[in-house]
Amino acid sequence: MSDKKSWKEHEGTVLHSVEDFDVIDCELCGFKHIIPIPDEDELREIYKHDYHVKDKPLMLEHQLEDREWLDSINDARLATLEKISNGTGSFLDIGSGNGFLLGQAKKRGWTVKGIEPSDKAAQYSCSQGLDVECAVFDQECADRLDQFDVVHLGDVLEHVPYPRAILNLCNQVLRPGGLIAIGVPNEYTPVQKILSEDMSTRPWWVNPPHHINYFDKNSLEGLLSRCGFTTCHSEVSFPMELFLLMGKNYLDDPKLGRECHAMRKQLELNLTKSGNRDFLDKIYGCFAEAGMGRTVLVIAQKNTEQE
Repeated sequence: MSDKKSWKEHEGTVLHSVEDFDVIDCELCGFKHIIPIPDEDELREIYKHDYHVKDKPLMLEHQLEDREWLDSINDARLATLEKISNGTGSFLDIGSGNGFLLGQAKKRGWTVKGIEPSDKAAQYSCSQGLDVECAVFDQECADRLDQFDVVHLGDVLEHVPYPRAILNLCNQVLRPGGLIAIGVPNEYTPVQKILSEDMSTRPWWVNPPHHINYFDKNSLEGLLSRCGFTTCHSEVSFPMELFLLMGKNYLDDPKLGRECHAMRKQLELNLTKSGNRDFLDKIYGCFAEAGMGRTVLVIAQKNTEQE
C-alpha cells in the first residue's frame, strides 16, 4: 500500500488501513499516526472508565504476578534518571497506571506525584499510599501543578491525539534543565516488516483508535527536539516479536503470550540478579542498533535557553 492520503493539515503515505482508520507516515508531524484523529472527549471517557475494566481487565493481576520483574525494570529506569540528574528530586508520572513505578521511586527517595485518567487505577494507587490524582493531563491540570525535576510518561504518547501539545505541557511543569522520560511501543520495526510482508502475519501492532500514534527511536527523538528537549539517553526492551519468528504465535493465544513473557522475564531477572545488568544492556544496545525492541525509552533534558 503506497497511496497518499490527507486529513485536515495531515498528509502522508498510507501504511495500513483498519476499519475506518488509515495509518499514515505524516509529513507534518514527523511520526506515523492514524487519520482521522479521534475526538478528545471520546477518548477521555474511554480511559476514565473502560481501559482498565474492558480493555485491560487483567492488567493489575498481571502486574502483581510480575512484581519482582517490574521492580527490577523500574529500579533500572530510576537508576538511569538518578545518574543523569545527579540524585533524586521531584518526580511526576503522567499516566501513572497502578502506581508501581511511583512506588519504587518513593522508596528510592523521590518526592512523587501521579496523574492517572483511569479511576480504577488511580484508586488502587491511592490505596497504596501514593499521591495520585484521577485526572487528564491537560492545560487546566498543568496550571495547578508545581514544577518537577523529572516528568515521566510510560505508554502514554501512543494514545493521545496531539503528542506535541502534551510535550509542551510537560515543558511547562519541568524545572530548568529538568528531564523528561518517555516510553512508547517501538513500531514498524524491521522484524514487524518481515513478519507482515514476508510471512503474512497480520499487523497486530496497528490498533486504532486506542493506538493513535506509532513511534520509533528516531521519530520520538525528533519530536522531542522540536518541542525544546535534547536527548541524553535512549534504550529498548526485549523484542517480543522474536518469539513469532521462532514459531511461537502468541498473537491470539493469551496463555502462550504469558509463557513467552515469562521467558523474557527470566532472562532479564537472571542477568540482573547475578550482577550482569551491564551485559543485558549491551544485548539490548545491539537490538537497538538493528531497529528492534518491543518498546523504546528516550530521556531528554529541557533546553535551558527557553528560560
